[in-house]
Amino acid sequence: MRSHALPKSLLLAVLGCVVLSGCGTRSTTTDQALAGSSVSAAAAVPDAAASDEDQELRFMELLTRDVPRCNQYVAKEKGGLPEDLPEPDPGVTPPNREEEVPLNAYEECFGAEEAQRVGEAFKNTKPAGYEAMQKKLTELGYPAARIHRMPDHAGAPRARVDLRMMGGRLALEVTGTGTGVTVEAFGASEEEGVNLAEVKRKPKSQPKP
Repeated sequence: MRSHALPKSLLLAVLGCVVLSGCGTRSTTTDQALAGSSVSAAAAVPDAAASDEDQELRFMELLTRDVPRCNQYVAKEKGGLPEDLPEPDPGVTPPNREEEVPLNAYEECFGAEEAQRVGEAFKNTKPAGYEAMQKKLTELGYPAARIHRMPDHAGAPRARVDLRMMGGRLALEVTGTGTGVTVEAFGASEEEGVNLAEVKRKPKSQPKP
């Protein structure tokens, strides 16, 4: 039996604009939709028989819980709604769409929230392999179609979770450790056809000695 907190069309519009793109001022209808969209983690867990569409809808419902907190963060820390990242000037070579891209303020906030949530779920639970990691991630509400297997890192399983939708760039990289997982939020091009598993991450800057 389906249990949708919001009509799918409205949920898509809210998440695509407010959640990941950080655009515009919310209307009264949007505020009411967000107020009624609180979904517990348990309610967001997809059952085995759920269709791909149902899993996707539950996933989007899951993300709405962080909208008020990230709105407050952007307003307080960034001074208001962020502008989308600028397009390259004429004559300037655009960035390689297969490489990691920056996140805007909303995406940084949502990435931090999701990374913390995943990390806590795996705390003191070393994943036995990729299959165990994938199972746990789907139990957290991420559709299987959005979870991509990556080559193991030093023998530990690794996966990427695609949180991109309607112009968003947010993704997670989850890597097994001896006591759980590490989770990093990063940006991937929203252009159609960009395979998240093939996006090249930027080297991490090393702290100065």
